[in-house]
Amino acid sequence: MLFVFIGLWTIGLLLIVTDPKRATTQWISSIAFTGGCGGLSAVIADDLVPYLFDRGLLTMPVAVLLAKAELASSLMCYFGLPYTFLMFAIVYYPDYPVWPWKQWIPWALVVLPAFSFVLEPKPGDPIPFYFVTPWAAPYIVTGAVLLIMALLKEKNSFLRRSRMLTTLAAAPTLVFALFTLYLLPTFFGLYEWWRYNIWVIALTLAIIVGSSFRYGFMGLQISIRNQKLDYTLRAITSGTSILNHAIKNDVGKIRLFGDKIKSEAAAGRTDPDQVVQDMEVILSASQHIYDMIYRIQGQTQEIKLQLEELDPRELMRDCIRTLSPELHKVEVREQYLTEERIAADRAQLTEVWTNVLTNAIEAMPDGGVLTIRLTETKRKVVVEMKDTGPGMDKSQLKRVFDPFYTTKSGKKMNFGLGLSYCYTIVQKHKGTMNIHSKPGQGTSVFMQFPKQKRLPAGRELI
Repeated sequence: MLFVFIGLWTIGLLLIVTDPKRATTQWISSIAFTGGCGGLSAVIADDLVPYLFDRGLLTMPVAVLLAKAELASSLMCYFGLPYTFLMFAIVYYPDYPVWPWKQWIPWALVVLPAFSFVLEPKPGDPIPFYFVTPWAAPYIVTGAVLLIMALLKEKNSFLRRSRMLTTLAAAPTLVFALFTLYLLPTFFGLYEWWRYNIWVIALTLAIIVGSSFRYGFMGLQISIRNQKLDYTLRAITSGTSILNHAIKNDVGKIRLFGDKIKSEAAAGRTDPDQVVQDMEVILSASQHIYDMIYRIQGQTQEIKLQLEELDPRELMRDCIRTLSPELHKVEVREQYLTEERIAADRAQLTEVWTNVLTNAIEAMPDGGVLTIRLTETKRKVVVEMKDTGPGMDKSQLKRVFDPFYTTKSGKKMNFGLGLSYCYTIVQKHKGTMNIHSKPGQGTSVFMQFPKQKRLPAGRELI
């Protein structure tokens, strides 16, 4: 049980240090700490007391102290685990922010666990099962049902995976504990089955650690590769290289729309309104080049963001409009499910989204479907861009953010800086960027940005 104690308390500590102010993090950390108390109780009884006794160190004061510590740890696990699990499931539920009287829910639910401390158990029982099991069982079952309902309700594929991992980590462990800690002792007199919890907890810890390395778990991200990426970007990429990449994209737009105007004029199909719209795209691209030159201060200096309040829907529509000549074979499906605004650098974010959209279009040379979806969470605006192209295998996906790596080696003027640049800019916006892809299943790019907060006038994010 030493493994259970150390593992759960370590995860709980890492989670609470990662994001101490978020309610969901506080409650899932509480689950880890209360569950770890059960492991601590077993370590005291099975390991520490026999160890001290064998060496003649178990004096009466020490024995009394350890007995009290064992009892306190055991009660904290029995009474605290169902409560913290149910509270986490409630706070994690998508509609929780609009629930009425939500500030009273923790106090109402804590009454039964708190009252359990004053009751005496029956002879031979570690806790008063006759009182605890009738409330602990509904707490755990309700918590598991809420997690599953939240998973089924989630429509965003990126957030659905996060909820799936959280549900897999929490629900099976607590349901198994419901049987070993409460139902079996209460109805069958089987008190030692709690020792099998170690195997389920080991699986839970494996899910948390594994998902933390690859995807992130409740804000916990073991980002060894990302730290290496940040260092590599500073070492081998300069402002000039990124600027070259940006200019290449905008010059391509200018040439594309210029050719369009020329061909329509030669064919006598000139529409004044359409010419005006095409010229607006050309002028916008030239202005974007100017903005990028202004933003990137010298060859080796960091990129500075000029933050302003933006409507991401409007910015995304502008990006799509500038790429309209390349979309004649692609069906664009737009879903804007949020009205939230973000604080962002218009020029840099336009470059990021245009890069990703261009990659998606180039991945479908024979046509396909480009899905663009904007949604929101409690604190974030989520941007999803998905194509139906050939996708990428694991080896490509692992290197997709590496500077100078490209899967378009046959194309001229391709520097392999697009996605590494996008990653850097999104990070500077205090956001996250993830890519999911499988061969034959297309590629999805997910970005999350903090919802807009009031910024001091002229503030720059460096």
